[in-house]
Amino acid sequence: MNRFITTGLLWGVLIYPGVAMADSEIPGVGIQPALPADTRCSLSAGAPVIDYGSQSRGQLQAGDNPQALSLGKRTLMVNIGCPFPQNMRLALRGAQGVNGDLLHGDRGSVNVLVLDAQVDGQAVLLSRTTPDGVLQGGAETGLRLQPGNNFAATQNGHFVQGKSFTARIEIEPVFPESATRVSARQTSESLLILELVK
Repeated sequence: MNRFITTGLLWGVLIYPGVAMADSEIPGVGIQPALPADTRCSLSAGAPVIDYGSQSRGQLQAGDNPQALSLGKRTLMVNIGCPFPQNMRLALRGAQGVNGDLLHGDRGSVNVLVLDAQVDGQAVLLSRTTPDGVLQGGAETGLRLQPGNNFAATQNGHFVQGKSFTARIEIEPVFPESATRVSARQTSESLLILELVK
């Protein structure tokens, strides 16, 4: 008999206020907040909740890993608008699973990919940064992110400043094959927060 797995992904966007927070209050365990961004900026992202509904094991899709099953990929558009030009640097926050990815339920994870970034309508590359804003590694057209990762819009090895930022976020909840064998209804959720930082 197939039991159903009910799953959803809560999506949040956040501009940190200029208030100090204790480690335990910050989304994502032990992650220090970066400097707050201009609070006059606005962030928006598609639907705040992505509900995958109830699915049986047979409805799950084969993932890239043969030992895992996927709920399928969903895409959101993220839009940021600011009154003045600034570096477009962001951070991904959320609970981290044992593999480093965003935790989904007790044993699953969420693959998060940022693609097609633009600043003020012009295509830009994405680069990883340290929490204090130092560029790390090369620039790419898309980045796979884990909680605690910081990234920025860049061009030619430099931050790109602008008033607007848009990007496509692709998410894919994945479960180990063994976690999909359930004897009762299960509910799995994730909370993903995208934060604009200075």
